[in-house]
Amino acid sequence: MPVKPPRGGGTHVDASGSPHRSADVDTSLPGHSGRTGVDVDIAQHHLLPRAGSSTDATLDAVPPAAAVVVRAIAEGIGPPATQPSLDNYVTNARAVLPQVNSEGLRVISRRTYADLANGDLVPVAVDPATGLYRARRPSELLPSGPVMLRDVDSGLWYAREVAEPTTREQIRTYLPDATDEDADAFIARFDDKDVAELELKHIQLGLALLDSTDFDLPISRGSISSGNEFHEARNMWATFRQLYRWQGQPEQRVYRDGRLVGFKLEIDLTIWPVAKPLSLKFGSVVSLTLRGRGRLDPDVFCAQFPNLESLTITSREIAVQGRFQGWDVINWVHSKFSLDSRFAEQLKRFPRLQRLHLQDCELTSDFSVRGLARLHELWLCNTFEAPVNSLDMQMRHQEQVTFLQVAADLRGMTELRVLDLSRTGIHLLPSGLEAIDVASKLEVLRLGGNPLADSLSLENMTALQELDLSNTRLQRFPEGVTDRIPARELNLADNHIRSIPESVELRAGFNLIGNPITDPASLRRLIRARAETGTDIWLGQESSDGSADLWLRNVPQDQIAEKQALWDRHNAAMPLAVTGILRRLSRTPEFHVERPLLQRRVWWFLEMYDRADVTERARLDAILHTETSPGRMLDRLENEIRSYDAGRQNQPLHPLPKRPRIA
Repeated sequence: MPVKPPRGGGTHVDASGSPHRSADVDTSLPGHSGRTGVDVDIAQHHLLPRAGSSTDATLDAVPPAAAVVVRAIAEGIGPPATQPSLDNYVTNARAVLPQVNSEGLRVISRRTYADLANGDLVPVAVDPATGLYRARRPSELLPSGPVMLRDVDSGLWYAREVAEPTTREQIRTYLPDATDEDADAFIARFDDKDVAELELKHIQLGLALLDSTDFDLPISRGSISSGNEFHEARNMWATFRQLYRWQGQPEQRVYRDGRLVGFKLEIDLTIWPVAKPLSLKFGSVVSLTLRGRGRLDPDVFCAQFPNLESLTITSREIAVQGRFQGWDVINWVHSKFSLDSRFAEQLKRFPRLQRLHLQDCELTSDFSVRGLARLHELWLCNTFEAPVNSLDMQMRHQEQVTFLQVAADLRGMTELRVLDLSRTGIHLLPSGLEAIDVASKLEVLRLGGNPLADSLSLENMTALQELDLSNTRLQRFPEGVTDRIPARELNLADNHIRSIPESVELRAGFNLIGNPITDPASLRRLIRARAETGTDIWLGQESSDGSADLWLRNVPQDQIAEKQALWDRHNAAMPLAVTGILRRLSRTPEFHVERPLLQRRVWWFLEMYDRADVTERARLDAILHTETSPGRMLDRLENEIRSYDAGRQNQPLHPLPKRPRIA
């Protein structure tokens, strides 16, 4: 767009085109030749060193479309009556102002200004809703002025007057091989012609750099490379170039509210084929997954993905060749990414980052997520402290892992909805977790696999849907469990809980498997809960006794030989022998509080199974080999036996148990 000629006098025109100045417009100091409109902060810094200057000209000098508010002088206010001209006294203001940075803006005392064609400067800020610069009054937190664009030829900014739609023809001017589907995807993201033009020019310049980039497959020390890795690396690089052009496969696209917002990208760092950091920005990538350890500069990396919303970093299994007792051996090890405080600081540069998933990584002791207040999901799973010396490395090879002991600092993370710190080795709860401004927003909390020393209170977690405290050495139920909190799932498996508080209502979604519950009242409640929910809320340890003695307790002496023979007929040496499956019943609550009755039920089933014909036995075998719940398995077997022959008189030799009420 051609540069607009300077306007006469010092009169400014606001976004609406009105020549009148509103009452709330800030008073400005007069500039050169009587011009007004320069913010007071500029005059205060004319003797200070230059700040925010940058002479670097990179391919990313083309900034996003920006919005700038232009102020106007109210009618009736004229220059002083008789005063000498300031032209004989002023100096060139540009000589003392900071130089423009790579985006064509000036930064003065942490405020950003745009140069207009008439020589004025206007404060601007990024609109978080669109990512574009807009004009901003010094008193405003968010900009409210019109959108401003930068003229590519002159580098000056101008107010956009009319927003025209993007067309396929415009896109094909820069990307002639773009399909209609690709063009429509680009238009869905850049439906403004001026903004699209800037992005297309940005892409055109960047493609030249990508085409000239050296392709080099790294070979890690001791790792084994193959032709397949070269093929994977080339495909990964091709995908990388496609996404730079806003072109990708349907499964890579990310939509929000039915509108395309960007693409997913997965990079295997162990075979990433580019050694030199790229100075390009991949604005199309909103979801990024990094696997393994590789060459990555945190400063350059974070600058490459300005629109990142989701970041996943995880390990990758690789083959490493070595020698053991004189033999060449191949070991499969996990290549893990290492994150330190430097990387953590760079994460704050992602203004849209909402999901951070760090799984099976090495976190150094100085790593922290404090300051990432915009996160909605934080996952730090299977992470441990990186080795610091050769002895530590040897200990790692012997699987003596040193876990972190300090959890994430959550203070100020009021947008957090999902927190997963499973198997991180922490023994203290994260700072700020139980604060009401954080706790009241949490929907999913996973702390399983950690030796926690503190008990957790759910008092403020009114929105909690899922809670995982499995294998955390808990001695009792966490405080605050109600009939609605957590709403869907409570996992307390593999702890040291011995009884269930009467105030806790057992319901579907609870998991108490692996706890040494010995309280008879609690065990009877668990029997009733299984009948009502159809699932096992609790199962104990399976007995190691595989003989018939497990079910011969207090059996009359004259019946032992007959029952032993019956047992032996179905105790075949196979993994899924009938008697081996029945041993699973030793995990049920009935085994501890209704053992005599359970024992009679077991022998009655074996007698019926022994007499069954081929058809009936096949139906019983199907239940034995597919039902995962031991207690429900026995119920189904008994029902199947009764339903197979409605006229049979062989009813069980025991009364049906009376199920106790849950208090």
